[in-house]
Amino acid sequence: MFLDNGSCMGGGIKDKYIFVEQVSMLVKQIPAMTGLNFVTAGIIAVILLGDVPNQIPLLWFAGVALYSGVRFWHYSSVKREKITVDNVVSHARFFVGFSFVSGVIWGFIGIVLPISDNPFVLILSATLLCGMVAGSVSYLSIYKPAYYAYAIPCVAPLAIRCLLDGNEMLVAIGILLFLFLGVNLFNSRMAQVNVLKGINLVLENKELIERLRHEKSKADMARSLADDNNEAKSRFLAAASHDLRQPLHAMGFFVEAMMHEKNPVKIQDLVKKVAQTSEALRNLLGSLLDISKIESGGIEPHRTHFILNEILVEIMQEFSEQAKEKGLRLNFKPCSQTVYSDKDMLGRIIRNLISNAVRYTDKGYVNVSWEVESAYVMIHIADSGAGISEADRQDIFREFFQVKGDHQKNGRGLGLGLSIVDGLSRLLDHPLMMHSDVGIGSVFSIRVPQGNLSKVVSETPELNIWSGDTCARTIVLTNEDTSRESISGIMRHWGHQVADFTTIEDALAFLKTDGFDPDLVISDIILRDGSGIEAVAAIQELHGHSLPGIVMTGDGDDRVVEQLRTKGLSVLQKPVQPAKLRSMVTYLVRGEEWQI
Repeated sequence: MFLDNGSCMGGGIKDKYIFVEQVSMLVKQIPAMTGLNFVTAGIIAVILLGDVPNQIPLLWFAGVALYSGVRFWHYSSVKREKITVDNVVSHARFFVGFSFVSGVIWGFIGIVLPISDNPFVLILSATLLCGMVAGSVSYLSIYKPAYYAYAIPCVAPLAIRCLLDGNEMLVAIGILLFLFLGVNLFNSRMAQVNVLKGINLVLENKELIERLRHEKSKADMARSLADDNNEAKSRFLAAASHDLRQPLHAMGFFVEAMMHEKNPVKIQDLVKKVAQTSEALRNLLGSLLDISKIESGGIEPHRTHFILNEILVEIMQEFSEQAKEKGLRLNFKPCSQTVYSDKDMLGRIIRNLISNAVRYTDKGYVNVSWEVESAYVMIHIADSGAGISEADRQDIFREFFQVKGDHQKNGRGLGLGLSIVDGLSRLLDHPLMMHSDVGIGSVFSIRVPQGNLSKVVSETPELNIWSGDTCARTIVLTNEDTSRESISGIMRHWGHQVADFTTIEDALAFLKTDGFDPDLVISDIILRDGSGIEAVAAIQELHGHSLPGIVMTGDGDDRVVEQLRTKGLSVLQKPVQPAKLRSMVTYLVRGEEWQI
């Protein structure tokens, strides 16, 4: 480890921080230890005066004073510069160097003092140097290279001098001095091990405290977010309670009025209003289902290469009438560019952005345009609406958030559209950008990767207009009477023969005895005595496996839909639009492949 040789090069990050702590601890003790050395040197110099030539202790003390001054100067500069991982090596080298100089100054005593003919000076020198070496163990052993640099030049000169003198007593003292030095070097090594353990323990405690502080901060943020979400959902439930009941409330009055109305023109007008109310309710429920699927992770992108114009034309047709009724100019720049994305998800994003633009723009225009940037197609939806204030620009992408006054104005929804857009764009990794000026309007842009035209697969378009329906003998299975009656009624209105049931058992009993040869099965996914999959399979077993089946489900999980499709079944998501049911029935009865 780098700590053993005084270098942090090659050590781990934790070792480097331990090294920083070592050097910092040494630096903190510089004033006390330097001052104590200076005072001790002064006392020794006074004692030696008269026993040795005066110039020796005076010159030696002058050297100690000079060293102490330089040491204090260096310490003041180190205090101003914080010791870090980047500069710790240079500070450690300075410290080792100063320790060596201090050891040499004290070791000078063992070289110049007369020890052969003056036992007092010999005993004083040996005792003094051994005391200095032993006393510095607790201080310099924090970083053992500093202790080695000090202790060896401090004792070794006197020990070598004693060994070379030839006097038996001095030789013995020299040997004892080397043994003493060796013991203290070993003690220094052991002391550093304990110091490192202590520093390591302190750092681990700091790391633990920091982790706990970080975890607490994360928990506080999660709790705050949960509180915000609960508050937002509480506001949502209050708003949704009104917005989801309002269409049903209005529909009830429209139906009641139709029952008593005799004028065909007024009846047709009431039918149109019922259809509009039903569509509004379907859109609200659809938004809630989209949010639920995004939050639960129950939706996965299925990316393909397709021409952007395929979805833009369809979406523009959807909103052309609504924009016309409001007196808005709905401008569209046709796009022949190929993109690579999930067609349904991207369509949902663009549809929601245009819907918001039309809904919140009272006069002027809504422009849909595009441009190519490098390997991407940038799709822009611009409007001349009221704009979005700086304070609301982050919040508008939160679930259930509405700009103040929007919910009350013209019944403008639940504030879920942009949250769905944000969730889907993140799921597709299509960056979403916004620019808005209050009083001027807003521009939302989404960046979509360009696709490969050669990989575009042509699709059979979904038709909602027919030259004539094909009459089909149909089995309808649902576990709710209202649903069964409504589906059976509309199917008969379209000219189909229908037999409806609530259980698989009743349907099979009917088919075995009545001679009814079905062309199609329509079933809920959940029945009273089984599943829609089981119902279709049982009827196919009875009348042939080529019999087509449609399963209606309210489960938004893509895995459920995929399971149904792997069984060869067509899928309709609830709430089912009559036009889509009619189109699917026509395709299946004609023996054509239905395209989703």
